[in-house]
Amino acid sequence: MAETPIDIEKMRSIGVLGHGRTKNQVREYRREDGIRVKETTDENNATVTEHATKDDRVDVMIRPQTVHMSAGVHI
Repeated sequence: MAETPIDIEKMRSIGVLGHGRTKNQVREYRREDGIRVKETTDENNATVTEHATKDDRVDVMIRPQTVHMSAGVHI
């Protein structure tokens, strides 16, 4: 069965959603200087840190997964 360009494009658009999706993990604490902090880590392992300061600073740490791919020819 030969793949058409449309079939190949469909295969390229396939994504992966979570490996055993989990709920967001939230951690709230106070820094040594007394500022309240809230860290939220989502199912993709990205962390959003909210600081209760005058400017309401927000830091984001994204940890993308490495994608491994191989291609082959079937005859």
